[in-house]
Amino acid sequence: MVVLSDPAAGAGSGAVAPLVADALFPSVHLRAEDFRRSVRQGYVEADRPEARRQNVTALAATAQAAFAFASGGYQVVVEGSVAPTALDAFRRESRATGAALHYVVLNGGAVAETDGSAAEDAEVTADTVLAGLRRGAYLLGW
Repeated sequence: MVVLSDPAAGAGSGAVAPLVADALFPSVHLRAEDFRRSVRQGYVEADRPEARRQNVTALAATAQAAFAFASGGYQVVVEGSVAPTALDAFRRESRATGAALHYVVLNGGAVAETDGSAAEDAEVTADTVLAGLRRGAYLLGW
């Protein structure tokens, strides 16, 4: 299983994705941003038009790594901003490996708000995501 956690700014996914991964066994947590930032020479800021090739390549590398882990029996949580139109790389890998792909979009309104701390909010949101995964609520088809 690969869980693609798509964060909106301020949605707290930086705290939620690792908690989701920690609740799964065996698990891997990948950050798509780390793949993009791996470009050393020729790096272009992601929001610039000329970064398209870099961004598409990094996203494909992220998808390939995620499904390589999934093929090895790991539950994988990928944290990264992936527009619905960019899901093709993940869908291709899902088809090729047969591993399920779940797509969770976190946004400011989806983060559970409690009277507690941000850490407690992240835990509540992670529990909500895990419950949705168990129900198959985020499962994508090919």
